[in-house]
Amino acid sequence: MDTKEKVFFKWQGGRYEGIIEKEYENSVLIEVNNPDDELKDKYLGRIVVSKKEIKKK
Repeated sequence: MDTKEKVFFKWQGGRYEGIIEKEYENSVLIEVNNPDDELKDKYLGRIVVSKKEIKKK
């Protein structure tokens, strides 16, 4: 996966899309394009997600 790549992922029953900011061994840091209130407040619109949960566009 590349940084700045657009991806889709599922988190707590919701479907989101975002852009990869940084890649780790088994996960990625994503800037979420369509964050809900919880993602905005608790995670500031950025979240680390397992690579298994991600689908590329």
